[in-house]
Amino acid sequence: MGDAGGHSDDSLIHAVVKQVVTLAAATGELAADLVKELDLTEALAGALWRLDPDGPPPSMRALAATLNCDPSTVTFLTDRLEQRGLIRRRPAPTDRRQKIISLTRRGVEVRAQLVQAFTAGSPLARLSPDDQQHLYALLAKAGADPSQFTCRAAASAVPREP
Repeated sequence: MGDAGGHSDDSLIHAVVKQVVTLAAATGELAADLVKELDLTEALAGALWRLDPDGPPPSMRALAATLNCDPSTVTFLTDRLEQRGLIRRRPAPTDRRQKIISLTRRGVEVRAQLVQAFTAGSPLARLSPDDQQHLYALLAKAGADPSQFTCRAAASAVPREP
């Protein structure tokens, strides 16, 4: 067993996991407050977060893949985002059977508020840019992959047939 800072390998991993869980809890509390303030659910905020105003508008199918969600869950989420005036769905120019999703002006503003408040309020904002880059590299090395985000919360929000 190695010893780093007085911890055995197993107890060091346990200590790191506790720190990560604590950070995730603090981030979750921040997210809960932000989504409430913006009149969103966490699932809606997660979908909004994934819509890049500077990128090409994704299809519903592409957003489902990005969120690792069933397409019916994305339909549920986009229905709610559209009702709030945050997105617009329209037929894809290359395949009118597909719908693409774009942020409305209001959607761009709300997403910018979400991103700014979330990043500024994150406990990670206390780290220097070098420390943030180092942490990012370590988390990536450990296997943290943002593309593997799932929307279980969104799926649980979809009403079920009795």
